[in-house]
Amino acid sequence: MKSTMPIGQRISRFLEERYLHRARPHYFPELAVFGIILILAVWPMLSLLATALQTMR
Repeated sequence: MKSTMPIGQRISRFLEERYLHRARPHYFPELAVFGIILILAVWPMLSLLATALQTMR
């Protein structure tokens, strides 16, 4: 069954239900997960950079 609601309206409704209607949103768990994802994404790049700099010496 195909939805007749446009994707932009679905995204808007999701964000509105997720964030705007909460009395006291809990941002720390989402911030912590974002930080972990960021660390996991950046760590291999920094490791490769360190290895490349070490081999250039």
